[in-house]
Amino acid sequence: MAIESNAQEQATAHNRYYRATGFSSIKAFFGNYVNFTGRSSRSEYWWTILFGTILSIVAMIAFIAAVVGSAVGLDPDHLSPERIFSHMGIGLVVFLLLVIVFALAVLIPSLAIVIRRYRDAGIPWWIYLIQLALNAATNLMPKDSTAASLLSWAVSLSILILTLLPSKPLPNDGAAPQNNLDSRINPDVFAAPKAPAAPEAPKAADAPAESSAPEKHDDPDHPYTEG
Repeated sequence: MAIESNAQEQATAHNRYYRATGFSSIKAFFGNYVNFTGRSSRSEYWWTILFGTILSIVAMIAFIAAVVGSAVGLDPDHLSPERIFSHMGIGLVVFLLLVIVFALAVLIPSLAIVIRRYRDAGIPWWIYLIQLALNAATNLMPKDSTAASLLSWAVSLSILILTLLPSKPLPNDGAAPQNNLDSRINPDVFAAPKAPAAPEAPKAADAPAESSAPEKHDDPDHPYTEG
């Protein structure tokens, strides 16, 4: 899978990985590390989310396997999280450090790709800042608060819906040929006006038809005689 856009679309979207799919979306994610002004298509965004989800699941499985492996050698009558984690020792510390470093490394591009997806869908980028502020406000509410739970779910659902919206047509600056226009744009809108057709030349007048009547003989010295 590759990038399904041409050079003109990439320049217009301010994203050389516009409409990236498959593993190209990983390059797009880190290649647009601080790109907050471009646009990202649904394919680029959701392929990135897919790979991030897979990586999170793999990390979680590895952590659970490490915890279970550490608990096997302990006395089952005295198992506790403190004893399990202390038995893991330096391995737990290394794992947590890797998780923290990775989370910090992807923080900025994670914010950037959502803003680019909003721009591509025609949504003002500051809407995402409001959603982040509302989500942060839930941490200030009581943990068992119903309002906090509803607000958190509402923010998550709104982000999901907005990132699922289709891309808006790319603007056309007139510099590209017609066949480089976005596929959703009607090319007839940007077509050059057709020159008016030249008027047809008038047809020559038809020659008068020859008369079948006999010619009149007007010579008085030679009278016309039938016979």
